[in-house]
Amino acid sequence: MTRLFVTDLDQTFLNSERQFNVARFTTILDQLDERGDQFAIATGRDENWVRNKFGKLVDRMHLVTGNGATWRVKGSEQLHVRNINASALKKLEDILTSDAFETIGVIAFSADNMYNLAGLQELPENMQDYMAQVYPNMETVAHLTDIPELLTSVTGIFPPIHSEEAIALIDDNQLPLHATTSGYGTVDILAEGVNKATSLTMLIDQIDLAPEDLTVFGDGMNDLEMMQLAGNVYIMPNSDDRLFGRGYNVVTNDSDHDGVLETLEKIM
Repeated sequence: MTRLFVTDLDQTFLNSERQFNVARFTTILDQLDERGDQFAIATGRDENWVRNKFGKLVDRMHLVTGNGATWRVKGSEQLHVRNINASALKKLEDILTSDAFETIGVIAFSADNMYNLAGLQELPENMQDYMAQVYPNMETVAHLTDIPELLTSVTGIFPPIHSEEAIALIDDNQLPLHATTSGYGTVDILAEGVNKATSLTMLIDQIDLAPEDLTVFGDGMNDLEMMQLAGNVYIMPNSDDRLFGRGYNVVTNDSDHDGVLETLEKIM
């Protein structure tokens, strides 16, 4: 039976420096290939970021990116995209920049490009470095409605204490959107009905696997839907408190100590 191992990235697969053990992971991919098993990444990060991080290794795995806004079968040239309804952008911007809470920044993604909303705080230096590296042609716009292409996601960046307030306000306005968080003060807004599980479901259907063939690893509430989908679930020891008590397996070591890689080795 073919198994598909799926992992979130930040605070799950990647360590606190957003790095991973390349040699150890490459060996695991080789072993999965030998056994007829497969590997996938399911992340809130966009595909360009993932490709920049994993290099040639990205061609050896399936991708669910932007929290499910885009997905790609391993080796396929077709990127499946689920865009936000443009009619919701003006109200969404009003919510994200309201006086109800402090907003650090708002960034938006299309399938190929990244945009930064003007008039907010200066983004952290490490985030600016990332944007310059992955999106050298990033544009700053006065309003989300000024962006000349369809968007796959919008991310609001807040002090952590305000992220849940932002999600609640978006939900209260009953927009055709889905808001979620991976923690750490970020709120990712997607098209209505889009999450990691919805795109993962379509992906496994295309490669003739079933939910019970899935083993997933995650740490945040944006992983919950795919955890509810999968036959086998592992959460990180540093996971969101709301993920504990659901009967999920807990990885022994955190992401700074190769917890996912160690677990994969034990499973195999």
